Amino acid sequence: MILRSDQRAAQRDEPRFIQAVIGVVCFAFMLASIPAGAAQPTSQEPIGAAVQERNKEIRPLYDDTVTRRLTLAEALALSIQKNLDVEVARYEPMIAEQNMLAAWGAFDLTFSADLGRSKSEAPISFAFDAVAKNRTQRTYGGTSLSTLLPLIGATVGVELDTGVSQQNSQIQTFSRQYDSSVYLTAKVPLLRGFIWGRPWTDVKVRELSFDSSREGFSRAVMDVTEATINAYWNLVAAHERFRVERKSLDTAWALLVQTQTQYEVGVISKVEVVEATAGVANREFNLIVARNDFEDAEDALINAVFGPELTAISTFRVRAIDDPEDYEVVDVDVERATRLAMQNLPAIQLAEQAIDQRELELKFARNARLPQFDLTARYGFLNRSGQDNIRLCGGAFARPTCLADLDTTGYSNSYNNFFEDQGFENYDFRGTFTIPIPNTAGRRLVTRSELDLRRARTQRSRTELDVVVAVRSAARGILASSRGIEAAERRRLAAAEQLRAERIRLEHGESTPFEVLQRESDLVEAESQKITALQAYRRATARLERAQGTILDTYRIQLDDVRTPRMR
Repeated sequence: MILRSDQRAAQRDEPRFIQAVIGVVCFAFMLASIPAGAAQPTSQEPIGAAVQERNKEIRPLYDDTVTRRLTLAEALALSIQKNLDVEVARYEPMIAEQNMLAAWGAFDLTFSADLGRSKSEAPISFAFDAVAKNRTQRTYGGTSLSTLLPLIGATVGVELDTGVSQQNSQIQTFSRQYDSSVYLTAKVPLLRGFIWGRPWTDVKVRELSFDSSREGFSRAVMDVTEATINAYWNLVAAHERFRVERKSLDTAWALLVQTQTQYEVGVISKVEVVEATAGVANREFNLIVARNDFEDAEDALINAVFGPELTAISTFRVRAIDDPEDYEVVDVDVERATRLAMQNLPAIQLAEQAIDQRELELKFARNARLPQFDLTARYGFLNRSGQDNIRLCGGAFARPTCLADLDTTGYSNSYNNFFEDQGFENYDFRGTFTIPIPNTAGRRLVTRSELDLRRARTQRSRTELDVVVAVRSAARGILASSRGIEAAERRRLAAAEQLRAERIRLEHGESTPFEVLQRESDLVEAESQKITALQAYRRATARLERAQGTILDTYRIQLDDVRTPRMR
């Protein structure tokens, strides 16, 4: 039989027409299965009573009674106040400051005192002395004040010594004798120890260490700020992925209901129902994974923002409410960003301070290599008073006034005498020269210090190069992620249109549930890709701010407001 072309076309279109009619009937039957009074479904609402029942089993992400809504600005403000990493970093400058002040303790004024009593016996020293042996009992004491002078390293002080002694000698002037002395002392290093001695070097090094601790605190706050920003947008992305997976599950359930209805009226085979069922199971698994990822991201943000408020049994929840698509594309000037980094980054400042410390240590090492040549000086007055020896008040050696002196002698006279310029002047000047041969320790210390300085300078160059690499990488990340957002959006729109077309084909009997699920998976992947691109852009902008050292200024964080730790 020979058919005309229009007849052949009509025969080809007849099965499709029948499938379309059956699809319309099934769709009408599915709509009729929705209970009376139920809300009309939208594109994001479940279709059919079975889907509604299934949704009741899905626990919502948020409970308004325990959920804290946070903007990024609020999250950053709270993290600076409560984050435990910041809390730990706050103590470093305080500890370094105490170390710096402790180094000045080497120049404290030192007070010392001593008190003692002695007894001694010795053979007689003079032939005219009638005693069998000389016996002396002495009580003595002294005080001194001394200090090390900053910079020059000289030690200066004053010494005051007193003593009283009793003797049994018959020819000594005093039977009870009072001795007093006052001396000014000084020890000045002229070579080793002059200026760059250990105490003064420690002061200068610890001052630099204190500055380094402040830069280290700035670096810690910058790191916490960047981590908090990333945690915030990670939570936003996790929430969006959960939303996409939830919508995907709703779509799969709607398709399963539709497929089951078509199977019951005999339009499709059991295999297609199995395919739709597998699609639902796969999306349930994806939703479980998405929920777990969301809760991990939520804990990370709570840890960054609220610190100790996260416990093993916490029910506290947070919700990041900033819109990830509310952004402006940043045009990065890499050269300018690098200049800012060299000026602002704590890492650069720390590298510079490390060089300064090594230079100080080298000055000390070169000073320690010198010979020891110290000038010691001691200048003062000595005087004596006492009770006259009564045995000398008669005989050939008698003193005419000795009996009158008995009631006027004592400590006061011994002091008054030299304060009235009647004391006995004493002084002692001495130079001491010492040098180890061949001075191995001093020479090796200089060599090691020179190597330390070279290493510090190389480390600074390494840090500067790391900064350049970080800035370039962050700039590329911003450009790539911004382009990625545009590409992902185009793919999402195309995938949504392909899914819409595939659903129409299914309704007309020209497609299968498997193909619809495949298109729907493509849409989920496209939406996830855009979420990832938005997340990458936010992270890249934070990384650029961190790389160029402007992250605290950008988010208006004042270090002086957070330096003092909370006392527990």
